[in-house]
Amino acid sequence: MMFENILYATDFSESPFMLPCVGVVGKTRKIHLLHVVGEGARGDPAQFEHQMQEAKSFLEESLAGRGRGMEVDIHIMPGVPAHEICGVARRLNVSLIAVSYHRPGGGGDGATMDLIRNCDRSMLVMTPVSSNMVDKGSDAIDEYCVNLFRSVLCPIVGDPSLKLEAIRSLKEEARLGRIAFLCFSEDVSPMELMGEMKGVGLDSMAIKAEKSPLKEIIGAAEKVEASIIMVDARTEMGLALSLAGRSEVPMLILK
Repeated sequence: MMFENILYATDFSESPFMLPCVGVVGKTRKIHLLHVVGEGARGDPAQFEHQMQEAKSFLEESLAGRGRGMEVDIHIMPGVPAHEICGVARRLNVSLIAVSYHRPGGGGDGATMDLIRNCDRSMLVMTPVSSNMVDKGSDAIDEYCVNLFRSVLCPIVGDPSLKLEAIRSLKEEARLGRIAFLCFSEDVSPMELMGEMKGVGLDSMAIKAEKSPLKEIIGAAEKVEASIIMVDARTEMGLALSLAGRSEVPMLILK
């Protein structure tokens, strides 16, 4: 299960409601909260401990109120954020790393890009738009987060096998809606992709791409009202990095 064991890395800049948000998407059993104190960070280290304990309590209470009781622990450490996040992810053998992306200049954007480039774990990259949505209150967790996969945009540049495998897995734990394939590759049959989805009981559509990938994907995301974009970093690393800096839509980056 992709959402079974999540490492959520936070710098406390996103909405506090983002914490329970990631816990209601799938069948999560464990959430590890991590804060990396970067070089030059100001403030009393004890303050970070207090913030993390508060975050843990808020997360546990929010999830328990939804019948989603699960194990939650906290980790605080100094170091380079991307390096420490990836190291903890490997040590805890997490199935997914969740982060909230910051626009360039916010401090956390470099860590997200480094994780995409160098870490071997799949990532859920939430955006400022996501944070704003859940910040509307507790009800938004049920309206937005539970339906995070209501409209999935899948650009197809190379081999689609990892995305198809992920979709099949997600169907077993998340509320999946329509899958939209944006086909750049001439070697992949749109009809076969749609047939794969029909075989597992999912609605799908295929769009033939015509322009540059980044522009086409952003346009398609608006057209199909995508709630999330799925990218395979093994074959689409450049695309993953470009989209992480431009997309208003959350991304699931497969590794």
